[in-house]
Amino acid sequence: MRLVPEDPAAIADEVTRNAITLPLDYGHTLTDITALLVRDPRNVSHVSAIAEAIIASALADPFFETTANRWRPLIPAWVRVASMSGATVTVLIRLGVLVGTGRYARCDNATTRNLGKLQPVYALDIIALRDL
Repeated sequence: MRLVPEDPAAIADEVTRNAITLPLDYGHTLTDITALLVRDPRNVSHVSAIAEAIIASALADPFFETTANRWRPLIPAWVRVASMSGATVTVLIRLGVLVGTGRYARCDNATTRNLGKLQPVYALDIIALRDL
């Protein structure tokens, strides 16, 4: 029998681990989970810190582009990056603030299994950001 974690951070981490294994056709399940994670008051500070890092890294680029390689070092150490980063990016994409460029960069994060894997390059839509 598998115990269900009671800690919100542990629950978010478990959802993230399980979502990675979902088939491509899973409807709105992941969208609903992302919305719950982002709206939970216990996660607001984490989402805000990640969003600020993403936006700051894009604003520092002459073409307003960014990747996780660029924003990762800007995220404070107390943030639950593993469980909240993907949810935050998803929300920023849905809001139109981040737009995929169709290009990819290799991940330089040696602390995860993603080292060397391709990650999307995003462009910041400053008009969409301003209109928020």
